[in-house]
Amino acid sequence: MIDRVSFRAFVAATEDESRVREALGIFVPLDRISAITAQGHFGNEIKILEASLRKKDALAFFQILREQLPAGDLVRLRREIPERLAENSHFHLRLDKQAAYKGMLRLTDSSDALDISALVKTYPARREEALSILSELL
Repeated sequence: MIDRVSFRAFVAATEDESRVREALGIFVPLDRISAITAQGHFGNEIKILEASLRKKDALAFFQILREQLPAGDLVRLRREIPERLAENSHFHLRLDKQAAYKGMLRLTDSSDALDISALVKTYPARREEALSILSELL
């Protein structure tokens, strides 16, 4: 099943950190979001916000996706499951950060995104089983 869902979002110096936290807050309680500061290529400060969900909360994330992603995005996500599953157990997707702040979920290929990775646990680790689990969840 799903062991963990991890979230990461970058906050540029020109962005309001509280808005990015609010976007992550769709999935994770605000008090469970951690932040680290890094330096960008041009010396600018970048904050990296991270959070994760485990077990039942991780499954709830997939329920939110099923209920709130537009039908076209959900069809695309289902179709792309094999390409999004790395190393037989890590499922990756990106959601539009600006749309999430407004309370809407949208898939994106942009770097201005909420980066999400779900760890699919199978024993032994098998790609086919992970694909089956993801297909059922989505």
